[in-house]
Amino acid sequence: MHTNLRRKSVRKWKKNLLWMSGFLLIVGSMVFYLWIYNHTSSLYKEIEQLRRKEASQVAQNRMLVVEIEGLSRADRIKNIAMTEIQMVTPAPETLAVILDPKILAVK
Repeated sequence: MHTNLRRKSVRKWKKNLLWMSGFLLIVGSMVFYLWIYNHTSSLYKEIEQLRRKEASQVAQNRMLVVEIEGLSRADRIKNIAMTEIQMVTPAPETLAVILDPKILAVK
């Protein structure tokens, strides 16, 4: 009879251990799932923030390209050269091209 009680308590202990292991496995899986869910959620938020930043920088880049095109217009540069730096366009008769024979011989 004494061994019979011992067998029952060992079975009960094994059964409790099995239930406890299953419970810990389920709780551990839930904690792992919540961690993964939280991590992916934060990554999606970061991706969305980076997409907004990229869109803002693309728009700023387009504005800068338009500004560069406006600033590099030939008529604007000519107007600044004439008004602010007092440069003048030479008359066609005063323009002379002199070819150096040494430079031509090298080529």
